[in-house]
Amino acid sequence: MKSPERQSPPKSLSSRLSWGLALSLVLLLFVQWLLASYAIRHLTENQVANRLVQDSESLLAGLRFDENGRLQIDTRRISTVYQRPFSGHYFVISSGDEKYVSRSLWDKDLLVPEVNAGVEIRLNMAGPEKQNLLTVTSGYLKQDRLIGIMVAEDLKVFNAGLRQFQWLYGAVSVVILLILLLMQNWIVRSELRPLQSLRASMARLERGETDRVEMTGPAEIAPVIAELNRLLITMSNKARRSREALGNLAHALKTRLAVLQQLSERPEVKALPQVRQPLEESTEAMRRIVERELKRARLIGDALPGQRVNLREEIALLVQTLQLMHAGQPRDLIWHVDDNAQFSGDQEDLLELLGNLLDNAFKWSRKRILLNVADRDGVAFRIEDDGPGCSPGELDQITRRGFRADESKPGSGLGLAIVRDIVESYDGELMLQRSSILGGLAVEVRLPKRQ
Repeated sequence: MKSPERQSPPKSLSSRLSWGLALSLVLLLFVQWLLASYAIRHLTENQVANRLVQDSESLLAGLRFDENGRLQIDTRRISTVYQRPFSGHYFVISSGDEKYVSRSLWDKDLLVPEVNAGVEIRLNMAGPEKQNLLTVTSGYLKQDRLIGIMVAEDLKVFNAGLRQFQWLYGAVSVVILLILLLMQNWIVRSELRPLQSLRASMARLERGETDRVEMTGPAEIAPVIAELNRLLITMSNKARRSREALGNLAHALKTRLAVLQQLSERPEVKALPQVRQPLEESTEAMRRIVERELKRARLIGDALPGQRVNLREEIALLVQTLQLMHAGQPRDLIWHVDDNAQFSGDQEDLLELLGNLLDNAFKWSRKRILLNVADRDGVAFRIEDDGPGCSPGELDQITRRGFRADESKPGSGLGLAIVRDIVESYDGELMLQRSSILGGLAVEVRLPKRQ
Protein backbone atom coordinates (compact mmCIF):
# COMPACT_ATOMS: atom_id res chain seq x y z
CA MET A 1 0.00 0.00 0.00
CA LYS A 2 1.44 3.32 -1.03
CA SER A 3 2.06 5.64 1.90
CA PRO A 4 0.42 9.06 1.65
CA GLU A 5 2.69 11.92 0.72
CA ARG A 6 3.56 14.26 3.52
CA GLN A 7 2.10 17.69 2.92
CA SER A 8 4.37 20.65 3.39
CA PRO A 9 3.27 23.16 6.02
CA PRO A 10 1.35 26.15 4.66
CA LYS A 11 3.39 29.24 3.98
CA SER A 12 2.81 32.29 6.10
CA LEU A 13 0.87 35.10 4.41
CA SER A 14 2.83 37.62 6.46
CA SER A 15 6.16 36.14 5.30
CA ARG A 16 5.10 36.07 1.66
CA LEU A 17 3.92 39.68 1.78
CA SER A 18 7.07 40.79 3.60
CA TRP A 19 9.39 38.99 1.17
CA GLY A 20 7.46 40.25 -1.85
CA LEU A 21 7.55 43.85 -0.67
CA ALA A 22 11.22 43.55 0.34
CA LEU A 23 12.23 42.21 -3.08
CA SER A 24 10.18 44.93 -4.78
CA LEU A 25 11.88 47.64 -2.71
CA VAL A 26 15.35 46.19 -3.39
CA LEU A 27 14.65 46.03 -7.13
CA LEU A 28 13.19 49.55 -7.14
CA LEU A 29 16.15 51.09 -5.29
CA PHE A 30 18.67 49.21 -7.46
CA VAL A 31 17.01 50.43 -10.67
CA GLN A 32 16.89 53.93 -9.23
CA TRP A 33 20.62 53.69 -8.39
CA LEU A 34 21.41 52.62 -11.96
CA LEU A 35 19.29 55.39 -13.48
CA ALA A 36 20.85 58.03 -11.22
CA SER A 37 24.39 56.84 -12.09
CA TYR A 38 23.59 56.83 -15.81
CA ALA A 39 21.99 60.27 -15.69
CA ILE A 40 24.95 61.81 -13.84
CA ARG A 41 27.47 60.19 -16.24
CA HIS A 42 25.49 61.33 -19.26
CA LEU A 43 25.09 64.92 -18.07
CA THR A 44 28.71 65.22 -16.96
CA GLU A 45 30.09 63.80 -20.21
CA ASN A 46 27.89 66.23 -22.14
CA GLN A 47 29.32 69.11 -20.12
CA VAL A 48 32.88 67.91 -20.72
CA ALA A 49 32.17 67.44 -24.44
CA ASN A 50 30.74 70.98 -24.72
CA ARG A 51 33.83 72.40 -23.06
CA LEU A 52 36.05 70.42 -25.42
CA VAL A 53 34.14 71.81 -28.40
CA GLN A 54 34.75 75.33 -27.08
CA ASP A 55 38.49 74.56 -26.73
CA SER A 56 38.43 73.19 -30.26
CA GLU A 57 36.88 76.40 -31.58
CA SER A 58 39.42 78.46 -29.64
CA LEU A 59 42.23 76.47 -31.27
CA LEU A 60 40.62 76.95 -34.66
CA ALA A 61 40.64 80.70 -34.16
CA GLY A 62 44.42 80.59 -33.57
CA LEU A 63 45.16 78.55 -36.71
CA ARG A 64 46.47 79.94 -40.01
CA PHE A 65 48.49 78.87 -43.02
CA ASP A 66 51.67 80.73 -44.15
CA GLU A 67 52.72 81.57 -47.73
CA ASN A 68 54.05 78.03 -48.13
CA GLY A 69 50.76 76.52 -46.96
CA ARG A 70 52.23 75.25 -43.71
CA LEU A 71 50.07 75.07 -40.60
CA GLN A 72 50.75 77.76 -38.01
CA ILE A 73 49.12 78.24 -34.56
CA ASP A 74 49.02 81.15 -32.19
CA THR A 75 50.33 79.75 -28.89
CA ARG A 76 48.57 82.50 -26.99
CA ARG A 77 45.32 80.74 -27.82
CA ILE A 78 46.54 77.54 -26.12
CA SER A 79 45.67 77.03 -22.43
CA THR A 80 48.50 76.10 -20.08
CA VAL A 81 46.83 72.75 -19.27
CA TYR A 82 47.72 71.63 -22.81
CA GLN A 83 51.38 72.38 -22.21
CA ARG A 84 52.04 70.34 -19.03
CA PRO A 85 53.20 66.79 -19.86
CA PHE A 86 50.48 64.17 -19.36
CA SER A 87 48.16 66.71 -17.74
CA GLY A 88 45.11 64.80 -18.94
CA HIS A 89 44.20 67.56 -21.44
CA TYR A 90 45.36 66.98 -25.03
CA PHE A 91 44.69 68.08 -28.58
CA VAL A 92 45.79 66.99 -32.03
CA ILE A 93 45.32 69.14 -35.14
CA SER A 94 45.62 67.54 -38.55
CA SER A 95 45.31 68.95 -42.04
CA GLY A 96 46.30 66.72 -44.89
CA ASP A 97 49.73 65.30 -44.09
CA GLU A 98 50.45 67.90 -41.42
CA LYS A 99 49.78 67.30 -37.74
CA TYR A 100 50.20 69.54 -34.72
CA VAL A 101 50.25 67.81 -31.31
CA SER A 102 49.84 69.47 -27.90
CA ARG A 103 52.94 69.58 -25.75
CA SER A 104 51.05 67.74 -23.00
CA LEU A 105 51.20 64.58 -25.12
CA TRP A 106 54.97 64.76 -24.93
CA ASP A 107 56.21 61.98 -27.23
CA LYS A 108 52.85 60.22 -27.49
CA ASP A 109 50.25 60.52 -30.19
CA LEU A 110 46.53 60.00 -30.61
CA LEU A 111 44.80 58.55 -33.63
CA VAL A 112 42.57 61.22 -35.15
CA PRO A 113 39.56 59.83 -37.03
CA GLU A 114 38.86 61.28 -40.45
CA VAL A 115 36.04 63.81 -40.39
CA ASN A 116 34.39 66.11 -42.87
CA ALA A 117 33.65 69.75 -42.28
CA GLY A 118 30.79 70.30 -39.89
CA VAL A 119 31.01 66.76 -38.49
CA GLU A 120 31.62 66.01 -34.79
CA ILE A 121 32.70 62.60 -33.45
CA ARG A 122 32.74 61.71 -29.74
CA LEU A 123 34.82 58.73 -28.62
CA ASN A 124 36.29 57.13 -25.49
CA MET A 125 39.82 55.89 -25.92
CA ALA A 126 42.92 54.99 -23.92
CA GLY A 127 45.48 57.76 -23.56
CA PRO A 128 48.97 58.15 -22.08
CA GLU A 129 49.59 56.63 -18.64
CA LYS A 130 46.52 54.38 -19.19
CA GLN A 131 44.22 57.35 -18.90
CA ASN A 132 40.57 57.04 -19.87
CA LEU A 133 40.01 59.87 -22.36
CA LEU A 134 36.84 61.42 -23.68
CA THR A 135 37.65 62.79 -27.15
CA VAL A 136 35.72 65.12 -29.41
CA THR A 137 36.89 65.36 -33.02
CA SER A 138 35.45 68.20 -35.11
CA GLY A 139 35.91 68.92 -38.82
CA TYR A 140 36.37 72.49 -40.02
CA LEU A 141 37.02 74.26 -43.35
CA LYS A 142 39.46 77.21 -43.13
CA GLN A 143 41.17 78.97 -46.05
CA ASP A 144 39.74 76.23 -48.23
CA ARG A 145 41.64 73.63 -46.22
CA LEU A 146 40.00 70.75 -44.28
CA ILE A 147 41.14 70.74 -40.69
CA GLY A 148 40.45 68.05 -38.08
CA ILE A 149 40.83 69.02 -34.43
CA MET A 150 40.71 66.37 -31.69
CA VAL A 151 40.47 67.60 -28.11
CA ALA A 152 40.67 65.07 -25.25
CA GLU A 153 40.27 65.14 -21.48
CA ASP A 154 41.03 62.49 -18.85
CA LEU A 155 37.89 61.31 -17.01
CA LYS A 156 39.79 60.08 -13.96
CA VAL A 157 38.53 62.84 -11.65
CA PHE A 158 35.01 62.47 -13.00
CA ASN A 159 35.03 58.66 -12.55
CA ALA A 160 36.35 59.01 -9.00
CA GLY A 161 33.57 61.48 -8.20
CA LEU A 162 30.99 59.19 -9.79
CA ARG A 163 32.17 56.21 -7.74
CA GLN A 164 32.03 58.31 -4.58
CA PHE A 165 28.51 59.37 -5.47
CA GLN A 166 27.51 55.74 -6.16
CA TRP A 167 28.86 54.57 -2.80
CA LEU A 168 27.15 57.41 -0.96
CA TYR A 169 23.90 56.93 -2.84
CA GLY A 170 24.10 53.17 -2.22
CA ALA A 171 24.65 53.67 1.52
CA VAL A 172 21.73 56.11 1.72
CA SER A 173 19.60 53.65 -0.29
CA VAL A 174 20.44 50.81 2.13
CA VAL A 175 19.44 52.97 5.12
CA ILE A 176 16.21 53.97 3.36
CA LEU A 177 15.61 50.31 2.47
CA LEU A 178 15.96 49.22 6.09
CA ILE A 179 13.60 51.96 7.24
CA LEU A 180 11.06 51.02 4.56
CA LEU A 181 11.35 47.32 5.43
CA LEU A 182 10.69 48.05 9.09
CA MET A 183 7.73 50.23 8.15
CA GLN A 184 6.24 47.71 5.76
CA ASN A 185 6.76 44.90 8.29
CA TRP A 186 4.91 46.94 10.90
CA ILE A 187 2.15 47.75 8.40
CA VAL A 188 1.79 44.08 7.35
CA ARG A 189 1.63 42.90 10.95
CA SER A 190 -0.87 45.61 11.85
CA GLU A 191 -3.11 44.78 8.90
CA LEU A 192 -2.92 41.03 9.57
CA ARG A 193 -3.58 41.39 13.29
CA PRO A 194 -7.32 40.75 12.74
CA LEU A 195 -6.35 37.28 11.53
CA GLN A 196 -4.91 36.59 14.99
CA SER A 197 -8.27 37.59 16.44
CA LEU A 198 -9.90 35.24 13.96
CA ARG A 199 -7.62 32.41 15.10
CA ALA A 200 -8.47 33.07 18.75
CA SER A 201 -12.17 33.15 17.90
CA MET A 202 -11.88 29.83 16.04
CA ALA A 203 -10.13 28.32 19.08
CA ARG A 204 -13.00 29.49 21.32
CA LEU A 205 -15.42 27.98 18.82
CA GLU A 206 -13.60 24.64 18.99
CA ARG A 207 -13.65 24.66 22.79
CA GLY A 208 -17.37 25.33 22.73
CA GLU A 209 -17.06 28.72 24.41
CA THR A 210 -19.00 30.35 21.58
CA ASP A 211 -21.31 29.25 18.78
CA ARG A 212 -20.08 31.67 16.12
CA VAL A 213 -16.93 33.39 14.92
CA GLU A 214 -16.81 36.89 16.34
CA MET A 215 -14.54 39.24 14.44
CA THR A 216 -14.47 42.71 13.00
CA GLY A 217 -11.81 42.59 10.31
CA PRO A 218 -11.06 43.97 6.87
CA ALA A 219 -13.81 44.13 4.29
CA GLU A 220 -12.10 41.33 2.32
CA ILE A 221 -12.41 38.88 5.25
CA ALA A 222 -15.83 39.88 6.59
CA PRO A 223 -17.82 38.02 3.85
CA VAL A 224 -15.87 34.81 4.57
CA ILE A 225 -16.64 35.07 8.30
CA ALA A 226 -20.31 35.75 7.56
CA GLU A 227 -20.51 32.66 5.32
CA LEU A 228 -18.75 30.56 7.97
CA ASN A 229 -21.21 31.67 10.64
CA ARG A 230 -24.10 30.90 8.30
CA LEU A 231 -22.65 27.43 7.70
CA LEU A 232 -22.29 26.81 11.44
CA ILE A 233 -25.92 27.78 12.03
CA THR A 234 -27.06 25.54 9.17
CA MET A 235 -25.06 22.55 10.45
CA SER A 236 -26.35 23.07 13.98
CA ASN A 237 -29.96 23.21 12.78
CA LYS A 238 -29.51 20.10 10.62
CA ALA A 239 -27.94 18.16 13.50
CA ARG A 240 -30.72 19.23 15.86
CA ARG A 241 -33.43 18.20 13.38
CA SER A 242 -31.70 14.86 12.79
CA ARG A 243 -31.52 14.12 16.52
CA GLU A 244 -35.17 15.07 16.98
CA ALA A 245 -36.20 12.88 14.06
CA LEU A 246 -34.18 9.95 15.41
CA GLY A 247 -35.69 10.45 18.85
CA ASN A 248 -39.22 10.41 17.43
CA LEU A 249 -38.40 7.32 15.36
CA ALA A 250 -36.89 5.55 18.36
CA HIS A 251 -39.94 6.33 20.47
CA ALA A 252 -42.25 4.94 17.80
CA LEU A 253 -40.13 1.81 17.34
CA LYS A 254 -39.83 1.20 21.07
CA THR A 255 -43.60 1.41 21.38
CA ARG A 256 -44.04 -1.21 18.65
CA LEU A 257 -41.33 -3.39 20.19
CA ALA A 258 -43.14 -3.24 23.54
CA VAL A 259 -46.31 -4.43 21.81
CA LEU A 260 -44.39 -7.32 20.25
CA GLN A 261 -42.87 -8.25 23.62
CA GLN A 262 -46.34 -8.24 25.23
CA LEU A 263 -47.57 -10.36 22.36
CA SER A 264 -44.84 -12.94 22.99
CA GLU A 265 -45.99 -13.24 26.61
CA ARG A 266 -49.57 -14.18 25.71
CA PRO A 267 -50.57 -17.79 26.62
CA GLU A 268 -51.44 -18.79 23.08
CA VAL A 269 -47.97 -17.66 21.89
CA LYS A 270 -46.20 -19.39 24.79
CA ALA A 271 -47.92 -22.56 23.71
CA LEU A 272 -46.10 -22.25 20.37
CA PRO A 273 -42.35 -22.20 21.24
CA GLN A 274 -41.40 -22.47 17.57
CA VAL A 275 -43.17 -19.10 17.08
CA ARG A 276 -42.25 -17.45 20.38
CA GLN A 277 -38.48 -18.00 20.16
CA PRO A 278 -37.99 -16.34 16.69
CA LEU A 279 -40.31 -13.53 17.77
CA GLU A 280 -38.29 -12.82 20.94
CA GLU A 281 -34.98 -13.05 19.10
CA SER A 282 -36.15 -10.66 16.40
CA THR A 283 -37.54 -8.25 19.00
CA GLU A 284 -34.27 -8.27 20.96
CA ALA A 285 -32.23 -7.78 17.77
CA MET A 286 -34.40 -4.81 16.75
CA ARG A 287 -34.06 -3.29 20.23
CA ARG A 288 -30.27 -3.52 20.03
CA ILE A 289 -30.26 -1.95 16.58
CA VAL A 290 -32.39 0.95 17.82
CA GLU A 291 -30.11 1.52 20.81
CA ARG A 292 -26.98 1.31 18.66
CA GLU A 293 -28.22 3.82 16.10
CA LEU A 294 -29.41 6.18 18.82
CA LYS A 295 -26.01 6.07 20.47
CA ARG A 296 -24.30 6.63 17.13
CA ALA A 297 -26.55 9.60 16.38
CA ARG A 298 -25.78 11.08 19.79
CA LEU A 299 -22.05 10.65 19.15
CA ILE A 300 -22.41 12.83 16.08
CA GLY A 301 -23.34 15.56 18.55
CA ASP A 302 -23.85 19.17 17.78
CA ALA A 303 -22.08 20.96 14.96
CA LEU A 304 -20.04 22.67 17.65
CA PRO A 305 -17.72 20.89 20.13
CA GLY A 306 -18.61 20.94 23.81
CA GLN A 307 -17.29 23.23 26.43
CA ARG A 308 -14.64 22.33 28.96
CA VAL A 309 -16.15 19.98 31.52
CA ASN A 310 -15.65 20.18 35.29
CA LEU A 311 -14.30 16.67 35.83
CA ARG A 312 -14.50 16.55 39.63
CA GLU A 313 -18.09 17.75 39.71
CA GLU A 314 -19.31 15.45 36.93
CA ILE A 315 -17.49 12.37 38.27
CA ALA A 316 -18.83 12.98 41.78
CA LEU A 317 -22.42 13.09 40.48
CA LEU A 318 -21.86 10.04 38.30
CA VAL A 319 -20.39 8.00 41.17
CA GLN A 320 -23.27 8.98 43.40
CA THR A 321 -25.79 7.87 40.76
CA LEU A 322 -24.07 4.53 40.18
CA GLN A 323 -23.90 3.81 43.91
CA LEU A 324 -27.65 4.39 44.13
CA MET A 325 -28.26 2.12 41.12
CA HIS A 326 -26.14 -0.64 42.67
CA ALA A 327 -27.22 -0.08 46.27
CA GLY A 328 -27.71 -3.79 46.77
CA GLN A 329 -24.05 -4.42 45.89
CA PRO A 330 -22.00 -1.88 47.87
CA ARG A 331 -18.57 -1.20 46.39
CA ASP A 332 -15.55 0.67 47.70
CA LEU A 333 -14.96 3.17 44.85
CA ILE A 334 -11.83 5.33 45.17
CA TRP A 335 -11.39 8.04 42.57
CA HIS A 336 -8.83 10.78 42.00
CA VAL A 337 -8.55 13.63 39.44
CA ASP A 338 -5.24 15.41 38.80
CA ASP A 339 -5.31 19.16 39.21
CA ASN A 340 -4.18 19.73 35.61
CA ALA A 341 -6.49 17.14 34.04
CA GLN A 342 -8.96 18.75 31.64
CA PHE A 343 -11.56 17.40 29.25
CA SER A 344 -12.66 19.63 26.38
CA GLY A 345 -15.60 18.01 24.67
CA ASP A 346 -19.22 17.12 24.97
CA GLN A 347 -20.47 16.57 28.53
CA GLU A 348 -22.77 13.76 27.39
CA ASP A 349 -19.83 11.99 25.76
CA LEU A 350 -17.93 12.07 29.05
CA LEU A 351 -20.87 10.77 31.07
CA GLU A 352 -21.60 8.03 28.50
CA LEU A 353 -17.96 6.94 28.42
CA LEU A 354 -17.36 6.88 32.19
CA GLY A 355 -20.88 5.65 32.88
CA ASN A 356 -20.45 2.51 30.77
CA LEU A 357 -16.98 1.77 32.14
CA LEU A 358 -17.96 2.28 35.79
CA ASP A 359 -21.22 0.38 35.33
CA ASN A 360 -19.23 -2.62 34.06
CA ALA A 361 -16.85 -2.28 37.00
CA PHE A 362 -19.79 -2.28 39.45
CA LYS A 363 -21.25 -5.39 37.79
CA TRP A 364 -18.06 -7.44 37.77
CA SER A 365 -16.09 -6.22 40.79
CA ARG A 366 -16.19 -7.90 44.19
CA LYS A 367 -15.41 -5.04 46.57
CA ARG A 368 -13.01 -2.44 45.15
CA ILE A 369 -12.93 -0.10 42.14
CA LEU A 370 -10.26 2.47 41.32
CA LEU A 371 -10.75 5.47 39.03
CA ASN A 372 -7.82 7.72 38.23
CA VAL A 373 -7.93 10.74 35.90
CA ALA A 374 -4.50 12.05 34.85
CA ASP A 375 -3.05 14.74 32.63
CA ARG A 376 -0.96 12.98 29.93
CA ASP A 377 -0.74 15.32 26.97
CA GLY A 378 -4.51 15.30 27.10
CA VAL A 379 -6.61 13.38 29.59
CA ALA A 380 -6.30 9.72 30.60
CA PHE A 381 -9.03 7.73 32.43
CA ARG A 382 -8.01 4.45 34.10
CA ILE A 383 -10.61 2.21 35.76
CA GLU A 384 -9.59 -0.98 37.60
CA ASP A 385 -11.63 -3.54 39.54
CA ASP A 386 -11.00 -6.68 41.58
CA GLY A 387 -13.34 -8.84 39.52
CA PRO A 388 -12.51 -12.00 37.53
CA GLY A 389 -11.12 -10.00 34.59
CA CYS A 390 -10.91 -11.40 31.06
CA SER A 391 -8.66 -13.86 29.31
CA PRO A 392 -6.27 -12.54 26.63
CA GLY A 393 -8.56 -13.87 23.90
CA GLU A 394 -11.61 -12.17 25.42
CA LEU A 395 -9.78 -8.82 25.69
CA ASP A 396 -9.70 -8.64 21.87
CA GLN A 397 -13.41 -9.47 21.60
CA ILE A 398 -15.24 -7.57 24.33
CA THR A 399 -15.33 -4.26 22.44
CA ARG A 400 -17.24 -5.90 19.60
CA ARG A 401 -20.84 -4.85 19.51
CA GLY A 402 -23.09 -7.42 21.18
CA PHE A 403 -20.26 -9.61 22.56
CA ARG A 404 -20.72 -10.75 26.17
CA ALA A 405 -17.97 -12.65 27.97
CA ASP A 406 -20.42 -13.96 30.59
CA GLU A 407 -24.14 -14.41 29.93
CA SER A 408 -24.85 -14.71 33.65
CA LYS A 409 -24.77 -10.92 34.08
CA PRO A 410 -27.52 -8.71 32.61
CA GLY A 411 -26.58 -6.48 29.71
CA SER A 412 -26.74 -5.99 25.96
CA GLY A 413 -23.04 -6.14 25.07
CA LEU A 414 -23.15 -2.58 23.77
CA GLY A 415 -21.38 -0.75 26.63
CA LEU A 416 -17.74 -1.16 25.59
CA ALA A 417 -18.68 -0.85 21.91
CA ILE A 418 -20.20 2.55 22.67
CA VAL A 419 -17.07 3.46 24.64
CA ARG A 420 -14.95 2.50 21.65
CA ASP A 421 -17.09 4.69 19.34
CA ILE A 422 -16.70 7.66 21.67
CA VAL A 423 -12.94 7.18 21.93
CA GLU A 424 -12.59 6.92 18.16
CA SER A 425 -14.63 10.09 17.66
CA TYR A 426 -12.02 11.94 19.78
CA ASP A 427 -9.05 10.24 18.02
CA GLY A 428 -8.15 8.60 21.32
CA GLU A 429 -6.90 5.21 22.48
CA LEU A 430 -8.72 2.41 24.32
CA MET A 431 -6.55 -0.16 26.13
CA LEU A 432 -7.76 -3.22 28.06
CA GLN A 433 -5.53 -5.36 30.25
CA ARG A 434 -5.43 -7.16 33.58
CA SER A 435 -5.07 -4.88 36.59
CA SER A 436 -1.71 -5.23 38.30
CA ILE A 437 -3.14 -3.71 41.50
CA LEU A 438 -6.55 -5.36 41.94
CA GLY A 439 -6.24 -8.34 39.62
CA GLY A 440 -9.41 -7.70 37.63
CA LEU A 441 -9.98 -5.78 34.41
CA ALA A 442 -8.12 -2.49 33.81
CA VAL A 443 -9.47 -0.14 31.16
CA GLU A 444 -7.50 2.93 30.14
CA VAL A 445 -8.81 5.63 27.83
CA ARG A 446 -6.52 8.37 26.51
CA LEU A 447 -7.99 11.38 24.76
CA PRO A 448 -5.49 13.82 23.18
CA LYS A 449 -5.58 17.57 23.59
CA ARG A 450 -7.58 19.44 21.01
CA GLN A 451 -5.24 21.74 19.04
